[in-house]
Amino acid sequence: MRLGAHCGSFTAVRPLLAVRPFSAARRRPAVRSLLALRSFPAVGPLLAVRPLFAALLAVGAIVVVWPAEAEAAVTKRLAIVMIQNGDTDGERAQLADPGYIAGVFFGPGNSLRTWMGAVTHGQLSYVPAGIGIYQVQPNDELRNGDRSRCHADAAKDTAEDFMATTGVSWDALAVVFDTGSCPWAGLGQMPGRVTWYPPRPSLSAIVHEMGHNQGYPHQPKKDCAGGSMAACRPSGYSGNTPMGSGGAGRGYSSVELLHSQWIERTLASKPGTFSLKPLYSTGGGTRALEYRTGGPLSYVIELRAAVSGVDSSIRTPGVRVYAVTGGDYKNAYMVNPTPAGSTITDTANKITIKVKSATSSGATVAIEAIGAGQASSKTSANPAASSTPEEPTPSADAGEPPDEDDFLPNLADAPQVPKRSFGWVYVVAGIGFALASFGMWYGKPRKGRHRAPGPVGFSRRS
Repeated sequence: MRLGAHCGSFTAVRPLLAVRPFSAARRRPAVRSLLALRSFPAVGPLLAVRPLFAALLAVGAIVVVWPAEAEAAVTKRLAIVMIQNGDTDGERAQLADPGYIAGVFFGPGNSLRTWMGAVTHGQLSYVPAGIGIYQVQPNDELRNGDRSRCHADAAKDTAEDFMATTGVSWDALAVVFDTGSCPWAGLGQMPGRVTWYPPRPSLSAIVHEMGHNQGYPHQPKKDCAGGSMAACRPSGYSGNTPMGSGGAGRGYSSVELLHSQWIERTLASKPGTFSLKPLYSTGGGTRALEYRTGGPLSYVIELRAAVSGVDSSIRTPGVRVYAVTGGDYKNAYMVNPTPAGSTITDTANKITIKVKSATSSGATVAIEAIGAGQASSKTSANPAASSTPEEPTPSADAGEPPDEDDFLPNLADAPQVPKRSFGWVYVVAGIGFALASFGMWYGKPRKGRHRAPGPVGFSRRS
């Protein structure tokens, strides 16, 4: 559950936690409901023994109904419209055959369906809208348009107009057509519901454009000479995500997953030593660490390694560090380089980030205050140091993702990493403590004039 949801929950229960002595006539509904529990045969004796049981029962009810996760998994209905506007025999044959498109979008192997399920930890999935794939004729603008120009809008109009006639509802629309002179291998609204592709799109292009639909821009990196944040300069794309020319052989980065609320992160604001698990590993442990400097800048740190059927093109495990301003995860940039043994120095915020080690099973990162010596450890782990991690390299054509589909294993059986949320435990604990304190106070005998005690031990105040 997100921190914001926690804050909202605290606000909702604040009137209950701020209870002061009041008369029975002025008891608030929540307290009257608590007192009403004594009418149940199995509950009354417990309340008679100790008012604290009332608080425990109330907390038990909260545990049962409190949602385990802030965001429910989303299933999107995807309509794929193949427009028959090819001007060569090859293009016409490709657009007339939906087999390839069916496989790369919905197939059981390496497809959008299996890739997105593995990468988003089961939080987003695509299913066919209606029959899924529709073959249609182009509208007049697309059919008769100048072939030296890109007619993406005409293709979109053709697809949307056709889908309107079918009565099929859709959440995402993929337009496949002879792109002519369009200068791209794929195009996507950011954010939005529509993507465009040539007759034979790669999986890398598909997950890149679907990332744009999620609101992700192209992910940049900055080379920081000597590891100094004061010496950082733009240096192309990160190479660490499909949005940074990394292809489908890499999953989305931690900052992109955080933007979409598909992953939990460990928050820290004090120096310490932290253990990381690979971003796409299963089981417990920290998979995304966010260190807040106290100002608008924070650092999100992840470990990337080829695990769980994802990140298959990463040859050597490595730590990645992102600079995030004002909580804007999607516009973060990657700090480069960060091999094992390297140090990032942020003199403005008086910290260093040291990559102690990185292997396929875990990494150790130390965040230290400048001038304060070695910071105390929050967690400790000492895996053997790895060789220098593979440094991401942008593609020659930085505007398009490289086709790295050859690196993909079969993702159909990739384990789903659950999005775990334990923040509600702290909320329940706080509510339980407050209710228990109130119960003890309410059951304590009072000085002064009182009426006869109630049947289960509650004092009725005048």
